[in-house]
Amino acid sequence: MLMSRLKVATAPHHQAVEALMPVMQADLTRQGYAQVLRGLHSVVQPLESALLALPLPLAFELPRRVKAPQLARDLAALGLTAAPGAPLTLPGVPEGLGALYVLEGATLGGQIIGRHLRARGITPDSGGAYFSGYGPQTGPMWQAFGAAMNSEVAPEDEARVLAGARQTFDAFGAALRAVAA
Repeated sequence: MLMSRLKVATAPHHQAVEALMPVMQADLTRQGYAQVLRGLHSVVQPLESALLALPLPLAFELPRRVKAPQLARDLAALGLTAAPGAPLTLPGVPEGLGALYVLEGATLGGQIIGRHLRARGITPDSGGAYFSGYGPQTGPMWQAFGAAMNSEVAPEDEARVLAGARQTFDAFGAALRAVAA
């Protein structure tokens, strides 16, 4: 199954980005959290714009999966504006699906972060909307995404999907390193 192969092949990239994510640190301030959100927005917004320009199969339900508006709302709740990220072009649908794999995986993983933030008083209404994902529908949305990946991606496109996923992990890593600098 493609999803299993993607998980294994991108594990080092995923772990590298996860190690850079400071939102679970006890000493993270609200201002530091807002800067992390700004960095995430600088990647998510252009990626989603590029994805919306691609003819993705309907099975992926892309309009339901867009999260840049949640990040913009979170930033506004924390007193910052969302600056658009650098424009991005995805070479094709396979690379786009690799990018979407990373975005959707972040949504799933964000559930752990969301619980941590809520315990610190950051709710979906006060700057934690992005990490609330689809709420109780996050698990079913991930399962639907996985089913679409496993059924819609042709075997000859798998290398390009993987390349798109790795490129997206690297973009998140660069944004998080910039926030830390």
